[in-house]
Amino acid sequence: MVLRSLIAAAAILAVGAPLGAQAPMGQSDEGWTWTADRPDANGRLGVFGVRALAAGELDLQYRFSQTNYQGIYIGTDSLGLEEVLQRYQNAPLTRSEVVHDVRLRLGITDRLTLLARGGFAAYERETTTATSMVRVGVNELTDAEVGLLYNVYGDGPYRLDFQAGAVIPTMAGNTTYGPTSANTVGELSYDMRTSAGTVGVIGAIGGNVQNEVGSLGAKMQARVFVGESDAGYTPGDQYEANGWAAYNVNDHLSVLAGIRWQSWGNIEGADPDLDAMADPHNEGRTLSGQHALLPLGLNLVIPGESVLAGHILSLEAVYPLHRDLESPQLGVDWGLNLGYRMTF
Repeated sequence: MVLRSLIAAAAILAVGAPLGAQAPMGQSDEGWTWTADRPDANGRLGVFGVRALAAGELDLQYRFSQTNYQGIYIGTDSLGLEEVLQRYQNAPLTRSEVVHDVRLRLGITDRLTLLARGGFAAYERETTTATSMVRVGVNELTDAEVGLLYNVYGDGPYRLDFQAGAVIPTMAGNTTYGPTSANTVGELSYDMRTSAGTVGVIGAIGGNVQNEVGSLGAKMQARVFVGESDAGYTPGDQYEANGWAAYNVNDHLSVLAGIRWQSWGNIEGADPDLDAMADPHNEGRTLSGQHALLPLGLNLVIPGESVLAGHILSLEAVYPLHRDLESPQLGVDWGLNLGYRMTF
């Protein structure tokens, strides 16, 4: 983890250092005006709602994301398989989360933008007992999100936006089951459920600044769940902070590096169909934690005069830097995001 932290610092410095460079002869930072006609204008692929759009502007994006988990951790330490099986009947080995989602932004006015997104998820997990291994899979819709993004400040190279929205559950929270490698069907652990099962409230603040060579950005978001799912529990509140630096290699390509911190709280209540001693991810009352991730990516504006010209391709790789988990949980191993954006 120390080595990865050093790599993260080096990556951010490598990308962000040009932002402090002097403007070319004849130019001045004082007269710089923020512009959307650049590959770095939409920030990182992994952050939704980076900026408000101009009135009438429509932005559609498809994103593919895969996050792989491997190894059980508690606090900042890893646990051996034998240690996990001494506490629980099952020990998770790996989990893969693949999500396809569609994102929409629509500029209502020059300051107010509508946000919406929804998707489909395919989760798969390998779990072992003392005598056998079981593979569980689930394919379901993810929760939808809707909201408004308001530009409260936009002067010169600076922008500041506030966001408010809601999470709309697509599942009841207790109706998602998965076929296993043993051809049986069972109740899914909390980490394998694609829906919170209840409504959530979203609040966020974000901003960014540009100069002639690149940009810096940050966004902080809270997702607070209200009410209970049909299974009698409320998911833990989620908090996230993102920061990034982007450098424009040319008029069509930017490279980005950043930091993502995520924190999630314990589950309130419990699904009565889950045995807390059967699997560490069934024990919702101690399922809180936090981690820091390193995202590295690029944005490419397709050049030329074809029908695809101006569309944006994005790629982002994600690596873990630090984790601190209250109870035994699978830890992030690596992630990958791919995106395709069209603006009208």
